[in-house]
Amino acid sequence: MTDLIDMNHDEKRKAKIQFSREPISTESVENSSDFSTEHYARRELEYLKLRALAHSFGLDDEPQMWFYLALKLAQLHYPEPKKAGRKLKWDNQSRKVLLSEVEHMVDPSDQTHGVNHVCKILAKKEPWLSLLGGKPNQSEALRIQYYKAKNVHKK
Repeated sequence: MTDLIDMNHDEKRKAKIQFSREPISTESVENSSDFSTEHYARRELEYLKLRALAHSFGLDDEPQMWFYLALKLAQLHYPEPKKAGRKLKWDNQSRKVLLSEVEHMVDPSDQTHGVNHVCKILAKKEPWLSLLGGKPNQSEALRIQYYKAKNVHKK
């Protein structure tokens, strides 16, 4: 298209279509076969708005574009509820790593330096330092997680 005809692009060929914020009237037409030019233009504009909205979500090439557009809008309007409470930092994988590291460092023949001593050492090292987040009694928190991992591992 030439620049004289295509007025919806700026000099960098970037689209500059803007739609009004006026609500669309839902007045019914008395005779459905009697469409005026204004009514037809309004319906075309509504269709273009929906196509532009689908384009903004990247749904241009979807075979069921209208379904996915409705789904995206529903997800925006009714988002999934978030879980209440603090996010869990300890998962099974991190507990298994802690379990193996503590069992590797504990010497069964040494009666004075057991799990408590190893947890005090590990609480000062990464990744456990960042996982504990500067809580008081960090070694106690590690010891608790170690025994949780040990109980899960027994089952």
